[in-house]
Amino acid sequence: MKIEIDERTRQCSRCRQYRPIFEYRGLTETYEMTFYNNCAYCRRNNQLKDRRLVQVVIFRRDPTRGIQIMLSQRIQPDKPYFNMMQGTGGKVDVYTDNNGHKILETEEDAAMRETLEELGIILEEEKLQKIWSETVPSQLEWTTRRCNVQDATYNVTLSIFIYPWDWIQEPIATESDKSSDWTWHTFQEVIFMNLIPMLQKNQDFIFQEIGKYFNYCEIESLDEQEKNDISPLTKKEFNTFKKKTEKVTTKEIIAIEKYKKGVTLEINRLRGRLTRINKYLNNYYGRKYLQIFDFQDRNKVAEKVNCLPTLEEIRHNAPTEYSKIQNNVYRYTVHETGDKKNILRQLKIRTIKDYFNEDQAYAATIDQLALSYSNYLLI
Repeated sequence: MKIEIDERTRQCSRCRQYRPIFEYRGLTETYEMTFYNNCAYCRRNNQLKDRRLVQVVIFRRDPTRGIQIMLSQRIQPDKPYFNMMQGTGGKVDVYTDNNGHKILETEEDAAMRETLEELGIILEEEKLQKIWSETVPSQLEWTTRRCNVQDATYNVTLSIFIYPWDWIQEPIATESDKSSDWTWHTFQEVIFMNLIPMLQKNQDFIFQEIGKYFNYCEIESLDEQEKNDISPLTKKEFNTFKKKTEKVTTKEIIAIEKYKKGVTLEINRLRGRLTRINKYLNNYYGRKYLQIFDFQDRNKVAEKVNCLPTLEEIRHNAPTEYSKIQNNVYRYTVHETGDKKNILRQLKIRTIKDYFNEDQAYAATIDQLALSYSNYLLI
């Protein structure tokens, strides 16, 4: 069924589909304005429980047979994917913290833990490389059987890591009741194997990424003086630098690294400037409420209360200045945005002359407003 596009149906910023949009306007901790305009499907997707599965493909380059990966066969008849070939891996554990909240271990920790449990090999995290990931909405906790987002309970994420074997630690079938011995296989052998779906779908890509690993890592070494003599890439050279899948030279890598340092330095400069700009803007938008005070009192109030205060906070922290305006009549409007669980309540108070259209606002004294809206944020 095609959704008619009107003022209530716009393109979702997340999934890019035209659907009825849920809007929420909020404030970050630094009082920077934020806007959420995702559709109901994406909102539902954000609320799904997160479950993750990892696979680690350990590889080597044999002098005679070329690139090989380490696999074993699943041998439990009552378990999924019986008789299929797999790497090491499994579920990312879900823990409960001291406050009763459920948290996930990292995918890297899960990959290293599962490899040690199944293979007896200790992995170094810095050598572990994530090459593929996919998230699927599912009704089943640890199964990537795709369903509509509105019917799902879980977001199940699959991830594949590759890892270079160190030629020292020998693989051991530590779970002999679950899988066969670990053996090495070339690409020509793997393409005829019955792999678990995650690996079957990506077998070409896995060997391609392993090939890149050797191409990029086996580069000639240079001494310090030769490295220092290399100039960083210019912006023009970088824009014309083609992404290569074959071997790149050490000089090209060092030139890119030096260019990266310059770009990072400029980014940090701009980030500092942007932070200052946001402070100015947040300070302005967060203190527009000061218009209700006498000019000579505005700095005093600003020093005593933060941006976007409530009437209760002003009364408590700036009682002298508050007493001067508490009986004055002002125009005001009330703003409430969000859903039932997350409502942002704001109160806009201005002098009567600041409202050009008096029909858009009500009139009341500060004391009257404090009775009903004492905890609303002043904007």
